[in-house]
Amino acid sequence: MIPRVSKLAFALVLAGSAHVAFGFAVVLTNDVEHARITIADYPGQQDVLVVAWQGVPGVTPASGAMIYRADGSPSEGRYVAIGGGGRFALVERGGGRWRHASSRRAFEVISDDPRRPLLVVGDASQAVDVPALLAQYDAFENIAAPGEASTVIEAAVAAKAAQTNKACGSKIAAKLQWKTFATPASARLAKQAVSILEALEAVCADKDYAASIRAVRELRVDYQADGGALRLERTGAALAVRFSDTSFNPRETARLWLTDHL
Repeated sequence: MIPRVSKLAFALVLAGSAHVAFGFAVVLTNDVEHARITIADYPGQQDVLVVAWQGVPGVTPASGAMIYRADGSPSEGRYVAIGGGGRFALVERGGGRWRHASSRRAFEVISDDPRRPLLVVGDASQAVDVPALLAQYDAFENIAAPGEASTVIEAAVAAKAAQTNKACGSKIAAKLQWKTFATPASARLAKQAVSILEALEAVCADKDYAASIRAVRELRVDYQADGGALRLERTGAALAVRFSDTSFNPRETARLWLTDHL
């Protein structure tokens, strides 16, 4: 099947001197579909990228950001969301990774219909604001703003728990283990309990899982430095979740785990 494509030109954009620590970044567009995907290296993580999208056909929500990992070969660069459940995959055909590729490479976006990938290429006229891109991911995954008080975080989590309980007919009490969130940076991650509650609400909409969600009475949330991927464990009526600095995409990771383990 021929990918949807428009008049396009491709270029990799090397971040300017203010963004040297972030390495390469690129804006990918398709001017027929008015789609835009922005990619940048995630600081301090090899082969890990922050990917934001806007107006990609077949992808909901219409805009958002997730963390992706390179998962390819020398002949095909493939980028998929960490933890699974990404809204789309990116594939670079014919010649390896985008950061090492020539200036004429293009990417296919595999989303709702794998038989009809959307072709996007780089737009050299658009600069990448990497800190703003990272902030977009933080907002998408409910990471608290720097300096946000624990009382504000608790209130946001409680409000989301009430909304989830109303939607699911459940009685889930969220309990943040604040002693484990001992640093300002880790405390920001505690608010991602909202993302876990969003995953529970999404899963309970399926009648096959609704009763199992109603059996959960406690959401216990803690943190472990260098803890790796998101960890979830169900013990009786309690669902335990452990965040770390690299527990990326908790909403979708939790949603997939719940459908596999409930």
